[in-house]
Amino acid sequence: MRGININMQSVDTKVARNAVYNGRASLGPRLREHRRRLKLTLDEVAQRAGLTKGYLSEIERNQASPSVASLLAICDALSISVGTLFSVSDSAVIRAEHRQSIKFGGIGTKEFLLSPNTRSRIQAIWSELDPEATGGTELYSLPAEEEFVLVMDGQLVIHVNETHFELGPGDAFTFDPRDPHTFWNPSQDQPARVLFVVTPPPY
Repeated sequence: MRGININMQSVDTKVARNAVYNGRASLGPRLREHRRRLKLTLDEVAQRAGLTKGYLSEIERNQASPSVASLLAICDALSISVGTLFSVSDSAVIRAEHRQSIKFGGIGTKEFLLSPNTRSRIQAIWSELDPEATGGTELYSLPAEEEFVLVMDGQLVIHVNETHFELGPGDAFTFDPRDPHTFWNPSQDQPARVLFVVTPPPY
């Protein structure tokens, strides 16, 4: 692990333009359901979240995948937590084939919750990142005290405040998730597998 200076523009913007939500967590329809339950229009939620009406509409129709920062903003506008968008297991044993697919935002990412709903002290997430996948160019913060990251395969860059940290297989990194941050897979052709553990659970 080493601190390096990288311009945020190095994250390939074509990934964001061409990204389409993978559909596993039915994120868009669930956001739309919450909005309609509150009797809010697209315009109202978009204005509260600081997004365009068109972009929010694409997210609700699963035609675009929001960045982590955008998803947090939408949930805040709807007065809900990200965790309310998916169901989780209460079992202490989570088999690999039964991992719960979730969506915490990000482009080109697939996430699976490893910690059961009955365990309230930590939240463990298995993340599979496509080449050039990213949490988004917008920095975001989580209401938690500590975040641990372990790269299983591939590469990962984490941007915290003004510093970038480049991680490879077996590298681990611990930081305060309340600090503005984001992440991405810098490889153009290799996926990455990463374990994220946050305490206490932010969602």
